[in-house]
Amino acid sequence: MMPMSNFRGRSNAAQITRTFTWTMLLIVAITGISISLVVGYRLTRSRMQDAVTLEKSLNRSFIDDAPDWRQWKLNSPIDTHDTFVKVHTKLPGKKQEQFYSPHAKKFLAAQETTLPVFPAVRYRAGYGLYYRSGLEAKHIYYETWTSLNSVVHIFRLILMDLVFVLLFCSVLSYYIIRLLAKRLNQPLAHLTEAAKQINHAENVSYHEALPVPQSPVEVHDLGTEINDLLASLNQQVLRDHQFVSDASHELRTPLTSIQGHVSLIKRHGQQKPEIIPKSLDAIDHESHRMQALVESLLRLSRMDHTDLKLDYVTLQDVVTETVNDNQPGIPQAIHVVLPTQPTVAAVNVNSLRQILLALLSNASKYSPATTPITVTVTDEPTGPTLSVADLGMGVPADEKAHIFERFYRVDQARSQEIPGTGLGLAIVARLVELNHATITVTDNQPHGTVFTLQLATLLPND
Repeated sequence: MMPMSNFRGRSNAAQITRTFTWTMLLIVAITGISISLVVGYRLTRSRMQDAVTLEKSLNRSFIDDAPDWRQWKLNSPIDTHDTFVKVHTKLPGKKQEQFYSPHAKKFLAAQETTLPVFPAVRYRAGYGLYYRSGLEAKHIYYETWTSLNSVVHIFRLILMDLVFVLLFCSVLSYYIIRLLAKRLNQPLAHLTEAAKQINHAENVSYHEALPVPQSPVEVHDLGTEINDLLASLNQQVLRDHQFVSDASHELRTPLTSIQGHVSLIKRHGQQKPEIIPKSLDAIDHESHRMQALVESLLRLSRMDHTDLKLDYVTLQDVVTETVNDNQPGIPQAIHVVLPTQPTVAAVNVNSLRQILLALLSNASKYSPATTPITVTVTDEPTGPTLSVADLGMGVPADEKAHIFERFYRVDQARSQEIPGTGLGLAIVARLVELNHATITVTDNQPHGTVFTLQLATLLPND
């Protein structure tokens, strides 16, 4: 099991703190280094310009073909104490001579190292970094070495200050960003804590919801989506509980009847053998009823985890074939109303037959045998439709929304005289969903019910 400290280190607030702290340090470091480079460049350029100025002032201090070092130092606008000069004269008609500023020979005798990237910058052992420049004017060649030690010193101070600023900013930004991150993460933390309480609650009502903050928008949207998902899961759990309860009740009824007839045969079968055939018929009827119920339950369970292959089908052919095959088993007369032009829908043909047969069976159960059942195919602007209308008892308005629920029957139908498992319309609803269609229930005139199936015109991938 991972330690809690590791989880805290991976929290949203911790990640925000680390990310923004490193970002802040990176910005400060880049800014400081950029400033240091710019300042160093400007100072170096200034010293290079000083070297040119010194060479020009030295040119003006020549007296009798020789530099006057004292006059040069007095008249130079720049401090010359850390500058060394070598002058090489090539005057016409005169011998070549070399002149050195004070201490220049000693300076030039020191070991010199040239920087590979900046060949004009030299390092002299015991003296430091110097900028070497040359100027030739009137057959006189000037070599100057201008000290860059002040630039290096300033650069070193800037780097030291930069390190201090980085340390200070790292500590300050860490605590400030940590505080802000916790504040920003507080709505999400409250959401997580509420989810934990719901998850570990002992008594669950399946109506729990998470508190949704108004801001930030992302957390608000997340909380809303989680609540929608939670509501959907809660409804599914409640439906499952109700389904198990209803299934147990529906199975208990035939089991009780079977047990009663078995007990009756055991007690009175020898004395009254005439009751045995009647009891066996009842047991056979209830066992078939149980078998139908179990098969319907298994069918619903399989349909919860399946997809149907759809194809383009002509509705007139499917309706005509299904009605002709099943009319002998239905006491009511079935009237079929079909358009003259072929009506094509994107459906699974076998499941469409099952839907139509289930609707015909439902209409037959709840309608008098002397009334007709009407099957109509139409081609509406919204797509092809298939309707089944009866003249039976009808469905009350407040119960229309529930008739596709499992084991649901309208009050007038809660009688053992009407056969069925209470799962027929639930199976129809699932098959309709798998066909990407819709089904509605309306009242027939003068009485009865109309089931209207709105079918798709195109396959899902078209």
